[in-house]
Amino acid sequence: LFIVSPLASTSYTVSGTDANSCSASAVANVTVYASPVLSVNSGSVCAGSGYTISPSGASTYTITGGNFVVTPLSNTSYTVSGTSVNGCQAATNAVADVTVNAIPVITVNSGSICSGQSFTMASGGASTYTYTGGSAIVSPGVTTSYSVSGTSPSGCISSAPAVATVVVNATPTLAVSSGSVCAGNQFTISPSGAVNYSITGGQFVVSPTSTTSYTITGDNANSCTGTIVAAVSVGTLPVITAANGT
Repeated sequence: LFIVSPLASTSYTVSGTDANSCSASAVANVTVYASPVLSVNSGSVCAGSGYTISPSGASTYTITGGNFVVTPLSNTSYTVSGTSVNGCQAATNAVADVTVNAIPVITVNSGSICSGQSFTMASGGASTYTYTGGSAIVSPGVTTSYSVSGTSPSGCISSAPAVATVVVNATPTLAVSSGSVCAGNQFTISPSGAVNYSITGGQFVVSPTSTTSYTITGDNANSCTGTIVAAVSVGTLPVITAANGT
């Protein structure tokens, strides 16, 4: 029995002599098949997504865990071995490294505005955001909720949107008395429809010398503001004359 370890396909000549000193020879051909050299892809996935490991260089493969489509919970390395069509096993295994990127968790502010105003949603937790209606600045006419989703720098999309609720408070509708006075007399301006008021000149009891308009500003309990104008006309006093008699 002869044991050989050729590095390439080799022919060996074997000679033999029997008890009668008769000789003969034979040729043994030993074919050397190359061991497969493996390669495999590495990459990244978003948490909860699957990743396909695709080895090459051999005919059949085995992998850590037994599955080439993996859904790791954290960064994981997978060892792949391979066998050629001739039954030769790779001398060195290949390793696939799969990085797991976190799904972003989105936060967003809620708030309130007065009718006709705008509100800016300030989001956090991702690098880019998508808003209901397409903009972070909104001007709803009534109380409205907006959904916000986000994408991380690694391209992972939030699994659940954040919700911003914008409460719209009504602007007060003011009413006020207008009127007229005689020159030198006082007129009281009495607004209604709000909680707090301010007026041009600072006084609600006025003594104009000529017809005058006064702007009244009123705030309600939600600090929303309305305005109205009161006009006070001034009538001239009659000039009395008397004739002297004898």
